[in-house]
Amino acid sequence: MITSAVVSAFGSALGSFLSSSSNTNNNNQSNNKRQSPSRINWVDVFSYAIHGGLINAPICHYWFEWLATNGPSSNTSSVLVDQLVVQPPLLVLMFVCLDVLRANIRASIGQFRETNVVGKALSAAGPAVVDSWRFWPFAVYFTFKYLKKKHYTVALNLCSVAWTAYLAKGGGGGGGD
Repeated sequence: MITSAVVSAFGSALGSFLSSSSNTNNNNQSNNKRQSPSRINWVDVFSYAIHGGLINAPICHYWFEWLATNGPSSNTSSVLVDQLVVQPPLLVLMFVCLDVLRANIRASIGQFRETNVVGKALSAAGPAVVDSWRFWPFAVYFTFKYLKKKHYTVALNLCSVAWTAYLAKGGGGGGGD
């Protein structure tokens, strides 16, 4: 399933990337203007990748498994069921999801630019790194020294809960607004 999701995400992103680059090149040639570098529509590329990997891949994976085991015995009938019954609603779902994803990505980019995210992150990182050097070496040392190997992940995840609560409360110079 994971392989199917990764392949579907990559294939969807690649298709959108190729479409975006070919549309830009066609527009440049028809205007007879100096060739400018193609502009890839990255919002579309990421939208198609997210839809392909997180929505389309699992649905198609389980649908085709079900169709192979429980569907008509004839390949032609299976194709007809797939194309006439299942694909139309999946296409509607795809267009709705793509529009929602595009809107969210554009809103996130706008918010990212407006709120000086990088500047805030850089100013919060210094104190947080110092605080992490005070917390994590001891957490890791005591975990390795006193616990069995099979309990390392659980213990460090519990430490991570405490660390995240500290950061979210505003410790280390970061935290919520």
